[in-house]
Amino acid sequence: MIEQIHYATTPKYNFPQIRENMSLPKRFIELSLNSMSEIKERCFQPWIDLSNLQVERIEEQEDIIEVYGKDTLSLISSLEPVPDGTPIIAIDTSSIKVGETGSGIICAVRGAVVWNEKKRYKYLRLGPFPFHITEENRKEILSILGQYSPINFGSSLFLIEIQSRLCNALEKWIQMMISRSVSDSIILWDGSLTSKSSSGYLDTLAGILRNARNNSNIVLSFSKASTVRFLGRRITDLLSKHKAPCILEIEEEMLSLSSKNLRLLGKIYVARLNDKGYTFRVDVDRSLPKEIQIIAIQRLLGNDIIFQGYPEALRLAHIFSTFTASDVIGIQRFIAREYGLKVVTWPNIRKALFGPFGTGGAGD
Repeated sequence: MIEQIHYATTPKYNFPQIRENMSLPKRFIELSLNSMSEIKERCFQPWIDLSNLQVERIEEQEDIIEVYGKDTLSLISSLEPVPDGTPIIAIDTSSIKVGETGSGIICAVRGAVVWNEKKRYKYLRLGPFPFHITEENRKEILSILGQYSPINFGSSLFLIEIQSRLCNALEKWIQMMISRSVSDSIILWDGSLTSKSSSGYLDTLAGILRNARNNSNIVLSFSKASTVRFLGRRITDLLSKHKAPCILEIEEEMLSLSSKNLRLLGKIYVARLNDKGYTFRVDVDRSLPKEIQIIAIQRLLGNDIIFQGYPEALRLAHIFSTFTASDVIGIQRFIAREYGLKVVTWPNIRKALFGPFGTGGAGD
């Protein structure tokens, strides 16, 4: 099966042209250039710790969702693949800290779009965009991100969290543009379709889903971890012994939300898409009829490769957006040369004080 996968960079004419609402990327690029122009000829300490400093994005913290109902397992049904040639499009973003200056941190943000048509995978990368984040410019950054920053934040955010907000904003813009630019497609996201009503993210998410529906697209959002529980167990454990492919439908009246502030914009399913893979929570736009929701998952099965229970297009989007060690070194060399930075090695106070125990979180 692996030999049948074809990867190709994508000529511009093969990808739907994005013409509307270019304000965010324009401001995004300007923000990147302006923030980096502040560090010319300053000292710069490169970082390369991929395990601790790579951030996909920070999602809103979802409260525990309990599932009640003795007939829950009766809602498990088998799936039949529908190989009808539907395009599968996946989106993911990530960011990474690449170094420090005397006044802040330097990070890079990148997004990727992968699509599968007729068993051929193509991709488009956006970025990397470097940013210099400081105590002085973080409020400006959040204000420029506007509707694409999912939560109204105060001034107490750590700089590493601002990095994640930049990642969030780029991802939401890509999702918005894809939902407007393609039609009759399955669009795959990473995460869930939930939001708190007190956040500005709710309206943005609802708008993206509405644009997708208007163009006959269907959004499926895969969660690698979920707060949904049944009798204290993870909801994904319920399908571990059932023959794949199958799904468990979670009826809305079976859910007990611990927070009245939480809004579900997706119908929750639990999907086990092949016998050798994992089980995932899958959210499908709840405004669509139930029959369309289930057919969408079957069309995904019929038109994309499923690897370890996960769509190949979404797996590739993660890979193409993620930063490797070579990427980070290349970014560091570029910005050091472009901005005339003096590379230095500052002492690590935590390691000097605590030795092998000198680790800690962003707030230390």
